[in-house]
Amino acid sequence: MSQFLIALSQRAPIVLVLDDLHWSDRGTVAMLRHVARFVATNRVLLVGAYRDVELDRQHPLSDALAALRREADYDRMLLRGLDEDDVGRLLSSISEQDVPAAFVKAISDEADGNPFFLREILQHLVEEAKISRQDGQWTAKFSIAEMGIPEGVRQVIGRRLSHLSDAANKLLSAASALNGAFCIDVLAGVAGLDELAALDAVDEALAAQLLRSAGDPDVCDFTHALIRHTLYAELSPPRQVRLHRAVAETMERVNGDRALEHAAEIAYHYHRSMTLPGAERGVEHTLAAADASEAVYAWDEAVAFLRMALDLLPDQDVRRPRVLGRLGVALAWALNYDAAETVASEAGELLAQADGDDAAADFLKDAARAIAHAGGDSRAWPLAAQGLRHIGARRDGTWCWLTYYDLGRRDFDDPDYAGIRIDSPQLRELRQVIDGLSDAGLPQFITRFGSRAALLSHGGDDPGHLGSVGEFGRALAGYEMLAARAEAEGRISAAVMFWGQASALQVALGSFGDAHVARRRGMALSSRLAGSTAGVFMGLGVARAAFVMATDAGYEGLLRDTEQLASAPAPEYNFAIAAIRLIAGAAHGRLGHIDEAMRWLATAQVALERGSARSPQYESVVCLAAEVLWALARTDYVELIERSLRNKVLVSDYRNTLVDGRQAMGRICALQGRLDEASEWFAQARVVLEEQGSRPLRAIVDFDEALMYLRRAAGGDRERALPLLDAAMRQFAEISMTGWITRGEALREELG
Repeated sequence: MSQFLIALSQRAPIVLVLDDLHWSDRGTVAMLRHVARFVATNRVLLVGAYRDVELDRQHPLSDALAALRREADYDRMLLRGLDEDDVGRLLSSISEQDVPAAFVKAISDEADGNPFFLREILQHLVEEAKISRQDGQWTAKFSIAEMGIPEGVRQVIGRRLSHLSDAANKLLSAASALNGAFCIDVLAGVAGLDELAALDAVDEALAAQLLRSAGDPDVCDFTHALIRHTLYAELSPPRQVRLHRAVAETMERVNGDRALEHAAEIAYHYHRSMTLPGAERGVEHTLAAADASEAVYAWDEAVAFLRMALDLLPDQDVRRPRVLGRLGVALAWALNYDAAETVASEAGELLAQADGDDAAADFLKDAARAIAHAGGDSRAWPLAAQGLRHIGARRDGTWCWLTYYDLGRRDFDDPDYAGIRIDSPQLRELRQVIDGLSDAGLPQFITRFGSRAALLSHGGDDPGHLGSVGEFGRALAGYEMLAARAEAEGRISAAVMFWGQASALQVALGSFGDAHVARRRGMALSSRLAGSTAGVFMGLGVARAAFVMATDAGYEGLLRDTEQLASAPAPEYNFAIAAIRLIAGAAHGRLGHIDEAMRWLATAQVALERGSARSPQYESVVCLAAEVLWALARTDYVELIERSLRNKVLVSDYRNTLVDGRQAMGRICALQGRLDEASEWFAQARVVLEEQGSRPLRAIVDFDEALMYLRRAAGGDRERALPLLDAAMRQFAEISMTGWITRGEALREELG
């Protein structure tokens, strides 16, 4: 409802105010014209407000406004609805407390900024107990459309509708079933009006400002959603249902071969009229709308349309199992993991009955992968076990993925789990099958090709493989590309993991500022996830630990989170629990907490002994164990750690971020008094780390060797240590390794 303000002013204390209730009276209008002639010569301010929507050419005020321009000087100001910020302030003022932004937007959209409507809606919701105060804010229990229309608003809208012709009211009543803008030719067909009558009705509604143009000349929309809701509420339920069916059939007829371009709208109306015969005709439209939603990764919308399709499908329709399966996968990407598992499991059994065990196993593999990649890792385990019951003697890609996820379940259920995947018979069989297949889409990280050299030859450009062989720059570019793609496709857990991996690589390269940017981006995305995921740990957790260890600062926060995970591991983190425990041990070691560090180190014995060098975490586990001993200058488990380094880590020669087998070997040799051998390992580490561009770890190697000589303190060791310490300090300063700078300064004082 547009409003104008007329102000005729001359600096004066006399103020006359007239509102729109007076303008229909010709005497009031005559008085206005009479008084206006004297404003210029008297100290009078005259203010009048009127609704232009009710001002036609026959209205007494119309002629007066034209005449006033000749008789007096006045200003006319258009009063628009409040914007969203003003709506928020008004609602906060009325309610005397903060109102949530989402609630403000919802009410603002309904009332289009009309202050009267806003106040009426808020008071109505409070009186009907449909909103309540919780923690100092308003909380809504229903959608705006379900909250009902306040009596005062209905009266205002009803008064405006009563001035329209029967044809206009009939057209608007039909339009009330449509969500959003609508095409006039469709609306005419639904209302049963010919084109000329429909156009006259639209002209009338536009003039009354009940409708507004939506850009296209043939498309309109209600000026206020409240008008739509008021009209729709006047229809009985049987009429509402039949109106929706009429809309669906009219849209099909009017759009002809292009009906599927409007699939979402047509699907909605078929679903709203599903109690009428023939509702199954809407299935084609619901599935087309789901296709369109999936194509743009709008998973919540895809879920809604697939649910509609299932509602419309007859119980025995052969399409039901596949549609149910699609719903399970869409629920996974919509981050509703529990529902995804339940629906996918049901779909798997229906597919087994309809299409056989192979079809069921293939689908359950796809569903398990979708749930795991979306972030519901442990929810994939029951589906994998279910799929393996249907797989039979097959040993193909489907079997590999199902077995891989089932291994996660077995590990979590195993009370003797070592904290890292070991070479069990099932794992060896899985590796053998994968090695015999050429499908690059298989879980190749299970095999890791046995050694860095083999991975370099066969691993391709996969950033995970590149990061495992020390190609950090190439891996970084790959992860950034994957992260952006996953983010665009709505794969939030994957995007979090990729941004975290990119952050960890930036740390390894010494680019701490860029590492912060990547990690913050991953953290912003992680807030959209329902809970803990492997992607969060593999991404943000690894990135945080890498930064703390590289800068030697921030241990308290890292320990708080890491020890909580290590003490009560969630299913999603179980695969890396040994590494998590040793991150806590290494942090305690850096802080000089002997008992805590050794307690966590003791938990890693089985992982060190039985862990496979092919495991992505094994190198980190062994090197972190060496880190604990090095930080505390102890030799507990030193023989086990040295054996693990020589026989597994150095043989496979994988190179992950912020650890290096040669550096760890140098530390272990130094702890045992073999300083010449240690010096050789440190020299080898420098060569490798410089090739990789691992600036923080390269600087720490110089510090380690200086510390080694200080600890021995034999003749000439001070002279050997000082140049190494100077070199380390220069590198620490270049990339702002703040904690290491402090350690270096303390060590320099000891050296004198």
